[in-house]
Amino acid sequence: MRLHRLSLTAFGPFAGTEQVDFDDVGRDGLFLLWGPTGAGKTTLLDAVVFALYGTVPGARGEEKRLRSDHAATAVRTEVTCELTLGGERLLVVRRPEQQRPKKRGDGVTTEQARLTVQRLTDGGWEPVSTRIDEGSEHLRTRLGLDVHQFCQVVLLPQGDFARFLRAEPEHRGELLRTLFDVGRFAAAEDWLADERATARERVAVQRARVSTLLARVAQVADVDIPEELAPESVGSGSGHAVGAWVDRTRAAAAARLAEASAQAERASADAGRADADLAAARALADRHDRRARALAELAALTARDPELAVLRAERDAGRRAEPLRDSLESAGHASLVAEQAAAAADRARAAWNEVAAGRGAGPEAVEELRTAVAAARAMLPEVDRAHDLRRRIAALDLRIAELAGTCQDAVRAAETWPARLAQQQDRVTRARDAAVRLPAERDAVTAAGAALEAGRAAAALEARLPDSRRAVQERREAWSDAREHWLDLRARRLEGMAAELAAQLTHGGSCPVCGATEHPRPAAHEGTAVTAADEQGAHDGVEQAEAVLSAATAELDRQEREVVALRARAGTVPVAAQAAALEELRAAVRETAELAGSLAAAETRLAELVAERESSAARLAADREELGARTAERDSLSAALTDLEQRLDDARGEDDDLGTRVARLAEAVSRCEAQVDAVAEETRHREAAAAALARAAERATEAGFPDVLDAGAALLAAGRLAALDRELDGHDSRLAVVRGRLAEPDLAELADRPDVAALEQRCAAATGRREDAVAELERARRCSGALEVLAGDVTAAETELAELRGWADQVTALADLVNGRGSNALRMRLQSFVLAARLEQVAEVASRRLLEMSGGRYTFLHSDAQGRRGARGGLGLDVFDEYTGVRRPTKTLSGGESFMASLALALGLADVVTAESGGIQLDTLFVDEGFGSLDPSALDAVMSVLDELRRGGRTVGVISHVEELRTRIPTRLEVVAGREGSRLAG
Repeated sequence: MRLHRLSLTAFGPFAGTEQVDFDDVGRDGLFLLWGPTGAGKTTLLDAVVFALYGTVPGARGEEKRLRSDHAATAVRTEVTCELTLGGERLLVVRRPEQQRPKKRGDGVTTEQARLTVQRLTDGGWEPVSTRIDEGSEHLRTRLGLDVHQFCQVVLLPQGDFARFLRAEPEHRGELLRTLFDVGRFAAAEDWLADERATARERVAVQRARVSTLLARVAQVADVDIPEELAPESVGSGSGHAVGAWVDRTRAAAAARLAEASAQAERASADAGRADADLAAARALADRHDRRARALAELAALTARDPELAVLRAERDAGRRAEPLRDSLESAGHASLVAEQAAAAADRARAAWNEVAAGRGAGPEAVEELRTAVAAARAMLPEVDRAHDLRRRIAALDLRIAELAGTCQDAVRAAETWPARLAQQQDRVTRARDAAVRLPAERDAVTAAGAALEAGRAAAALEARLPDSRRAVQERREAWSDAREHWLDLRARRLEGMAAELAAQLTHGGSCPVCGATEHPRPAAHEGTAVTAADEQGAHDGVEQAEAVLSAATAELDRQEREVVALRARAGTVPVAAQAAALEELRAAVRETAELAGSLAAAETRLAELVAERESSAARLAADREELGARTAERDSLSAALTDLEQRLDDARGEDDDLGTRVARLAEAVSRCEAQVDAVAEETRHREAAAAALARAAERATEAGFPDVLDAGAALLAAGRLAALDRELDGHDSRLAVVRGRLAEPDLAELADRPDVAALEQRCAAATGRREDAVAELERARRCSGALEVLAGDVTAAETELAELRGWADQVTALADLVNGRGSNALRMRLQSFVLAARLEQVAEVASRRLLEMSGGRYTFLHSDAQGRRGARGGLGLDVFDEYTGVRRPTKTLSGGESFMASLALALGLADVVTAESGGIQLDTLFVDEGFGSLDPSALDAVMSVLDELRRGGRTVGVISHVEELRTRIPTRLEVVAGREGSRLAG
């Protein structure tokens, strides 16, 4: 990974947009990111991490405050990073979620986070992804490091590694777990722990199953479980006692089964004999009951003979009259129809007499009436024609009156056209003149408005000038006071420099001035001591006061220049007079603009009036022509209507109208025809009724009836004859059946009636004894069968319990081993063992750099000893002192030695993590702080190591506020802090 360019806007303390060209500042392979504490050096590294991972490292990322408090509301927080990953040049642009003002209305709205990833090709930048999840995955797969690993191996935070150097083994393991993936080993530990718990649970479940089976055996056999087979003792010893007890229980159940079988056979034989005796007695009692029922039924049937004799006579008469039904019904129907025809003829005569007017009814009268109806009906269309002529004449009268009025109005309107056209032409002329004057008047308003605004602005600015001049004077006095205070502190510090150097002397240490190791009379401060921090604070105050003075002076100069420019634009006319003149000009412009705006409408209206005059003249000529045509047409229609009305009056005769005449004559035709038809029908039906009655009387005599009326009375209703047949034939059939049943042999001679109740009691007692014996046999059989099955289940369960106990013992021993218990003498967990191997690799790689930085004195040694109070071991780290040959704890190192050891450890850890991540190439590294604790020789050794990294092709950025590094590293990137935010020095 190599960084090329970084741009950040409104990020952290940086209010504006700052850009870093890493290719430029890293051209020598080593550069310094320098600036005072809190200026924002680390924020540049946070921006790199945010661009790649969407978060910032450490506690700063927990607050999620990425946006600069100094930035303007219209500026969006954004980070752009251009880098090379895996041979691919990428451009990453990321924005966090942030608040922005609403585009419409008041308040703010939330703008969602965004991520854009682009790839550089021959054709330029092409998009890779615009989705956060997809783009983050693309970067992660090419980086090969998660955010924690990246912050440890690329940013190298020295404070973290100093803590790592002195940490206890368990705390050291926490950092190593964030750098090295030991998840699969932790998963193995968890899996073994789960397997151990599962094995123990399965053993307990199987032991409970064996106990349950034994309880089931005891329940089935109805015996008690021996004390040696109690649930807490099952599976803890030999299983022979369980088998012997189960076998004894099975033998007792078998003996019980044999005894129950014999008892069941004897009870079954006794019950069979009792059932046979009871069946014979029930059969004899049933024969007695059947004979008694037959005798009762015979008596009941014989008692109905007188009643049935009447029914037999009715059936005989009805059977003789049934063949006459058709003749009798025909004669009755013919008589009824003849009577109805006579009544209809009487009604037709009465209806014809109402309209006959003394005429007789016949074919001649019908034909005469039909001829009169046809003549009247032929004149009906002429009635509609007369109505149509009247309607058309009325419409023509209205149209003639309308055309006459229109022509008169058109003549009067034609006299007004010359005046209207002249008036509209005058409006068009005045609007055209206003359109020509309008641009000049508007330019005059613009010039007058600009002069007025300049005059007002000049007056307002002149009113503020005295305050600005006083502010400049106050800031100049404050700067002078701060400078005098700084010069005074500097002089006092120079006077007490000997005492300041003496305060740094240590017993046995050399003097930085004379080199002596004895200090008999070290100088002491007289009065209050002035420290370097005091002097630097006063110097910073001077610079700050000077910056404030410069800003105030520049603002005063700007205001004075602006007043001169405004006065030149305003002129010499007073502001009040300018305002009055401007209002007059604006009123005139409004009036002219309004008049000029009506030009198009006035021209359009003039053209419309000309067209309207021509159209009105054409319409007048057309209306006069149409008036003459409509008048002639009305006269013609009036003559035709007079002739038609005369003919209709002749055809109507004495009736009110022609329709009434047609209806009256048609009704007379209908009544005359109805009387002729009714008389003919009456004659025909009377003749048919007499013939039908004669035929019916002849057939009744032949059937044995005195006359037609007796034959009709003998007819039975529909279904009555069949009902009589069913009733009489059914009675005769039942009587024959009963007499035949009494003649049967099994009812002729019967023995005495048996005592069935006593026999039933004897049979019930035998059956109860048999059922009890069978139930006992079934219980014994179920018990024996269940014990056979349970015996096999008990044997199988004991075998499985023994296997599960063996497996549980093995899993428990292995789980204890990987979790640092049991036979694990080092009390080291599996993942700690893996981390210990990684730490040993880190110590080996870091020792080479530490040996060089410490002048060949120190190397790292890995320790697998247990911690204090028997704590788990494997992650111990010591240093070996080549000068004394003694192995020392890392906590005994001095401040400078600790920094060198931490830096060597960080670089070694970065190399190992890089190799662990697949050998990715990290071409850009950053080392953050810690150089202030080094003496010149140690700093030389550290710089040699950094030079070695640079010679390997890497670009190393050193982040520090130490002044001496500014002289050692020529390429610098300086961060400047101010009241309105930080910025990069140009």
